Amino acid sequence: MGVWTCWEELAGGRQAFEEGVTILLTMVYPGLRHVDGSGGDRGEDAVLRLPGGGRHVFQVKSFTGRLKPVQRRQVERSLKRAAEGQPTRWTLVVPLRLNPNEWDWFDGLRDGFPFPLDCHDLNWLNTKSYQHPSINALFQPEAPLAALLTWPRVADTSPIDAGLAVPESGDIPPYVARDIDPVVRDRMRAAAESGGALVIVGDSAAGKTRTLYEGLCAELPGHRLVHPMQPGDVPLLIPGIVAAAGPCVLWLDELHRYLQDGRCLTPHGLGELRRARAIVLATLNASAYEHWHGSPVLRQMQTIVLDRRWSLAERQRAAAAPDSRVVQAARVDPAIGVAECLAAGPWLWQELKLADRAGGQPRGAALIRAGIDLVRVGLAGPLPTSLLLEAHLPYLADSGGPVLRPEPADDALSWAGKVRFGVSSMLLPAGEDAWTAHPQLAAAADEEGVTVHPFTWFQALGAADDLDDMFKVALNASTHAPSIGVFLWRSLADAGLKEAANNLGVTLADLGRHEEAEHVFRAQANPEDAVVLLNLGNLLCKTGRHEEAEEAYRKSGARGQAKAWNNLGLLLKDRGEYACAETCLRSAALAGTPDAEYNLGVLLDESGRADEAKAAYARAYDAGDASGLTNWGMLLLEEDRWTEAEPLLRQAAETGDGDAILCLANAAKAKGNLLQATHWYRRAIDTGDARACFNLANLHRDDDRPDLAEPLYREAVDAGITSALYNLALLLKRQKRLTEAEDFFRRAAAEGHKEALFQLGDVLRQTDRQEEATAQWKAAAEAGDPNAAIALATVLTDPADQPYLRKVLRSAADAGDNDAALLISVLNVAQASSSRE
Repeated sequence: MGVWTCWEELAGGRQAFEEGVTILLTMVYPGLRHVDGSGGDRGEDAVLRLPGGGRHVFQVKSFTGRLKPVQRRQVERSLKRAAEGQPTRWTLVVPLRLNPNEWDWFDGLRDGFPFPLDCHDLNWLNTKSYQHPSINALFQPEAPLAALLTWPRVADTSPIDAGLAVPESGDIPPYVARDIDPVVRDRMRAAAESGGALVIVGDSAAGKTRTLYEGLCAELPGHRLVHPMQPGDVPLLIPGIVAAAGPCVLWLDELHRYLQDGRCLTPHGLGELRRARAIVLATLNASAYEHWHGSPVLRQMQTIVLDRRWSLAERQRAAAAPDSRVVQAARVDPAIGVAECLAAGPWLWQELKLADRAGGQPRGAALIRAGIDLVRVGLAGPLPTSLLLEAHLPYLADSGGPVLRPEPADDALSWAGKVRFGVSSMLLPAGEDAWTAHPQLAAAADEEGVTVHPFTWFQALGAADDLDDMFKVALNASTHAPSIGVFLWRSLADAGLKEAANNLGVTLADLGRHEEAEHVFRAQANPEDAVVLLNLGNLLCKTGRHEEAEEAYRKSGARGQAKAWNNLGLLLKDRGEYACAETCLRSAALAGTPDAEYNLGVLLDESGRADEAKAAYARAYDAGDASGLTNWGMLLLEEDRWTEAEPLLRQAAETGDGDAILCLANAAKAKGNLLQATHWYRRAIDTGDARACFNLANLHRDDDRPDLAEPLYREAVDAGITSALYNLALLLKRQKRLTEAEDFFRRAAAEGHKEALFQLGDVLRQTDRQEEATAQWKAAAEAGDPNAAIALATVLTDPADQPYLRKVLRSAADAGDNDAALLISVLNVAQASSSRE
């Protein structure tokens, strides 16, 4: 067998086959451009620009065996998508020899499109492989082209592929631009032109790998990323990189590993790569650079230094990141780099969890946990050693105490303050005999939901330096441990602090202790204070004492608390007093109360004043409240103003608004854009919207994809959507899975779905249970289902059944069913004929 007949074997791996065909097509059609289909290829795997502006589109399918109906449908869908781009010519490439029936099918496709269709089958592939013998390297595992197929494009990789450590959560933080990015990328572009080598040098955890990788993604996404599994692989990889048809990047994270034995990366090997215009990118620790800076290899590489410490501009960019971990890292002491903070946090947290054991560092772990919790409850300032030594005792006791053989306090403090990752440590020095916990440890504890030790709340309140810190601790307790918050607020309220008494009342109300809360508002807090009156009004409203709540709101509003007018407006709206509610909400909105404009918009919308409602939603949005965008967009949709509605709904969708996402999905489906509809339905499903499961299942059903529809219907069924029970049963019935279908029809009928009774009867008929089927059809006919009435006409043939049959058919005919009326006529003719006889 000639080498060029192995395309069928290569087709066993779809990506390898498509890559190989693309290489062959490039040889046959110079100038051909490969299309990256990771985001949807629109039916185009490769495109050739023709003279005059035309486009020859290629679709590559790695089908083996025969072209079955499912494969034909895939081709047809790809062709329809490609047709939307109005190509000049379209060619299908498959590793098959088409039989006459398959050619007939393909020839039939030509009639439906205004451009020529071609098919390059296995015969064409073999012929062109013979004409271009260099393609034979695809089928030789040790050849450069074969290796090329296993190296991913940079655009298809992630930072993990470049060697970035994976956080415990598995979620890599977003990249924050560094000040040296322009320099790195300029040199990278220059290296891409003529070949070159670039190394970033910096302290451990300075961000070298991420900075270099992000620059690579931005500048050279189409290059192949060659990342050796071990240093000894480099000499074997260099010949393949040199001979590769496409541009490659040799990625050498931690360069010192490739320099140690002098044989992995040599000056000669680096020279070969440069002459082949390949790129070498590397990172190197600052301490290793001191040892290797005189190396002949390193002298051939351009060096860029990355500072561990982040500049003010870099920290500002980090503070604006959409990731709380990055924002938290941006706030730490500038002596600790943001990248260092992010890198150190997960490893420090793991080390801490492993230390809490016999033979580990149990006292050190207890000291750190106490420090973490003191920061989490609100003590941001330096923590004296004496406070840590006192606060750590409950943590050590909970871990096992003396059984763990805890180390001496000095050893514990020394271990907790040991430098790791640059300057990081679990406890960071904060002045003479004072410490603070590493901020990422506090963030990790929050992320894992670790509860603060109850003792620590009281310890922190006693250690607070001023009233602000005391209030901060008590407020945090109200949020995370409200029962403890009650004790803390009560101690401050009993000391005569009226504001603390107000907060005590709010915390008691949140706990459902309404009588105690009301007593505190009226007796301990200042009952004439606008905020206290607002909170009292909220409590009275929650407990159904609306008239008293109204009085409290009015007093609060009169004393300048605009939010009281908003809450009063909502109360009056619920009572149906729309005019007074509108006045209150407008007053609150004019005073700038959050939500007031939105609430006013809802009231106006419900009153049928759509234009005024849209104006209120617009004012709410201008004031920074995006909660009305969906309602605003839907009002525009009701007026068929899609162009104006779409951007509002998209913006609401970006905030995670499930109604907006579902609305966009339904609108895309109505316009026939099924790909976009599928995208939005998937987004809605991710928000937990069961309606989207049902709608997407319907879309897949209509597209003849029951395999995709069924699991979505089942999700919708689990969420309680009755129509999903019925549609799933229909799907199963069409597949002759009658036992399963019967169960779902019964469940749908029990939920009140009228059509389910008729379908259940039909399933019973198909399984030879005619009496049961007749009973179901009678129930369905009596519930007004004309199909069931007509079905009964096929089984109720006894003259004694005629009166009942006429009755249900008459009901169906009166409801407008022509078939039922026709059957009545037939029965009348038959009866008349029988009478004459």
